Amino acid sequence: MTILEKIKNRTKIDIDVFIARLSKELSIDTISDKDKKASAIEQLEYSVYDIMIIILDVTHQPKVPEGLYTTWLRMIKDYWYLNKYDKQFVSNTEASSESNSNIKIKSIQEGDTTTTFADTSSQIDINGTTYNTGTIDFSDDILIEKYKKDLYRHRKMRW
Repeated sequence: MTILEKIKNRTKIDIDVFIARLSKELSIDTISDKDKKASAIEQLEYSVYDIMIIILDVTHQPKVPEGLYTTWLRMIKDYWYLNKYDKQFVSNTEASSESNSNIKIKSIQEGDTTTTFADTSSQIDINGTTYNTGTIDFSDDILIEKYKKDLYRHRKMRW
């Protein structure tokens, strides 16, 4: 049984359309190398499966409900960026422009005109939340805590 078949058996959402939307939004469609693109799509399918398992564990549902479509979509995007799959698969434009974008002004002091810069290459800003990826190991608890309200709305009680 392939990973896509496992996913399709555990959700009420059309997975083919779901993955097509994700590959477009995560810029996987723009990858020109066929092998790299195939690897990215395979990793995307595994990411969809991983997040599906998290959702099912938290909600205690037998299948992912249609009401969690956008939550599932946002969780996969966060998972993708937190694990740095975007840097692994999607090629960036120019290295020089990328390195300059990671430097931000930390403080400016008037009088003797002192400017302090901070390197933010280990920080990722996802949906308004900044994560320091260089200082923590990725944990599923980050996603569960961020989307707790949405997931608990669909939660079934277990006895």
